[in-house]
Amino acid sequence: MKKIMFVTAFLMQFAIAVYSQSSASHTVRIIAHPILELKLDEQVNNTDFSFNTLSDYENGKSNIQAAGLKVRSNKNWVLNVKSNAPNFTPSSSGDTDIKSSALLLRKTGTTTNYPLETFEQAIASGKNGGFETNTVFLDYIANPGYIKPDSYSIEITYTLSTP
Repeated sequence: MKKIMFVTAFLMQFAIAVYSQSSASHTVRIIAHPILELKLDEQVNNTDFSFNTLSDYENGKSNIQAAGLKVRSNKNWVLNVKSNAPNFTPSSSGDTDIKSSALLLRKTGTTTNYPLETFEQAIASGKNGGFETNTVFLDYIANPGYIKPDSYSIEITYTLSTP
């Protein structure tokens, strides 16, 4: 009888140990910092203007989808543009008084033109997402008037910020 009680007690302790449950838990956190990334779309580059005819000088020229910019962000964003100089720079002896504002920019598909200035102007905005959903195409419209023959250039800076 003692053996039966001993074996029964042993089996009960073994059964309790085998069938009892134990658990542990912890918290997993994801810390998401804001990201903003801007890059030029290398496949869209139509930024040169060639003035060859009287009509070009009188009416100006437009380059539709002259530039493309891609945005990657986890927040809403605003795209700003500015000129790095108040005037175009001639390569040799051309006009030095062609204002940056002789170049107009607009988001492709819209009608609002922004004259290029030395201060930042918001020209587009968007929501969080990757490059595949946040691409902005820009039209350039140049109308410098009757300028001396030369090659002129100006540097444009695009800045990405949050509203």
